Amino acid sequence: MNAMPIQREEQSLPPVALVHGWGSSYDRTWRGTWLEGELLAQGRTLIPVALPGHSPGVTSDRPTDYAEIADQVWCTLERHGCLDAVGFSLGGKLLLRLAAEHPTRFRRLVIAGVGENLFSAENGTAVSNALFHGVPHGAPRGLRQVVDEALASGNDLSAMAAVICRPPQAFGEELLARITAGVLMVTGEDDEIARSSDAVTRLLPNGRLVLIPGLGHVETPAARAVQEYALTFISEECSSPAPQ
Repeated sequence: MNAMPIQREEQSLPPVALVHGWGSSYDRTWRGTWLEGELLAQGRTLIPVALPGHSPGVTSDRPTDYAEIADQVWCTLERHGCLDAVGFSLGGKLLLRLAAEHPTRFRRLVIAGVGENLFSAENGTAVSNALFHGVPHGAPRGLRQVVDEALASGNDLSAMAAVICRPPQAFGEELLARITAGVLMVTGEDDEIARSSDAVTRLLPNGRLVLIPGLGHVETPAARAVQEYALTFISEECSSPAPQ
């Protein structure tokens, strides 16, 4: 994973990790966006995270090699001290797990494109088959969009398939209860992959929820409204997690 910090002048707010979703990359999701530019203009240090199996570096086509994918991401983040972070889809899921396992190391999180799917196993077989053999006729629009994004990403298909087919890790209510960071859940009302974020938000000790009308899954991180909510939330100074 390549996560060389993008630094500007000294700042009082912590570094910001930006984490993309499955089948994409930092460049396709965050590079050159309004959010990236505004954070740099504020003097924030950015940590561009490449998910395992999604970079030009060493990859594996064995799903078991990604069984501990959250720990692999943590190896990139742990040296940066306390963090703010923005994550989309799989990136958001992994950030929630890390914030539960390392609660003192996260101040504020923006989790986009994650809802009820946090509690269920990913449909890895269907996605993997679609990557190599095409999306079947009549498949949900969300599946087609996700596969199209993965095919356009330039990432190794076998590695991405291995990531989506990795052994599942249960995410229960008790994990969400451990998260002390302020968390902003941002979901599109038309997101058929994330589905509702209400249950996740209610279980977070310091959670807020924003629903964006007319927004689907794949287009979520690029939406200006999502980026504006994210910037506002992680730009607030606070000595304790954000209230609900």
